[in-house]
Amino acid sequence: MIFLLSSQPVLPGPNIIWMDFFFKKLAHMFVYAVLYFLIFRALNYKKSDPNFLLPLLFTIMYAATDELHQFFVPGRTATVRDLGFDLYGAFLAVLKKQKII
Repeated sequence: MIFLLSSQPVLPGPNIIWMDFFFKKLAHMFVYAVLYFLIFRALNYKKSDPNFLLPLLFTIMYAATDELHQFFVPGRTATVRDLGFDLYGAFLAVLKKQKII
């Protein structure tokens, strides 16, 4: 789903610039938090001592390759800022999984 959405030249959003920015960055954080949870669950199935780092590394790698992919999609740009929002969402998922927040 992430790959499909990042392949679109333009994503719909509100006409108000700050709202568009807010919702799209919130979507980045949410999607990559969900991706972290799914990878965490897949890699730690029936483990008594879960690994929190490996799912985070896989999430970071996918986020980086997704930004690289967007570099080649007409109408899209690859930004370090978006990668930062992706990583922030994944990091929040790590904190949630470890019951820190």
